[in-house]
Amino acid sequence: MEAHGLISRREDVATGGITYKITPVGNELGPIVHALGQWAHRNVDTEVTLEHLDARLLMWNIRRKVDRHALPMHQKTTIQFMFPELEDDQTNYWLIAKPGCDVDICWNDPGFNVDLFVSAELKAMTSAWLGLSRLDKEIDDQKIDLIGDEQLANSIGTWLVPSSLANC
Repeated sequence: MEAHGLISRREDVATGGITYKITPVGNELGPIVHALGQWAHRNVDTEVTLEHLDARLLMWNIRRKVDRHALPMHQKTTIQFMFPELEDDQTNYWLIAKPGCDVDICWNDPGFNVDLFVSAELKAMTSAWLGLSRLDKEIDDQKIDLIGDEQLANSIGTWLVPSSLANC
């Protein structure tokens, strides 16, 4: 994609970190990609969609869509997602929201105090995030459990923004 001018690559010489950013040319494809996603969301069988789940991909996408402004603005917020039915290396994910920064995701325990624990069946969390089921129903059915900061738990429907295809 970089060779075709759809994304640009930047390396931070100080940290060695690499970031990619979509270019104006890449942005032109946005409506086409979104239309294909809407078509797939309407036409692919829900059960097929929920058969081959990937917790890392789900969490990466959730991280991208978290509404940082719906979380406490003047303190670091740590939210741990747990998928107990998965293998050890895929069970835990931490979202870290620091003031003035994008939300980050950790695959390994960052060692911070956790403000909210979200323990969920992967299928339930995926279904809710994709808009195939309602988040509040998955919580009521105890397929998603929230333990910790009551305000964070009560506002999960605000800061956990569903997929842009959820309303297709």
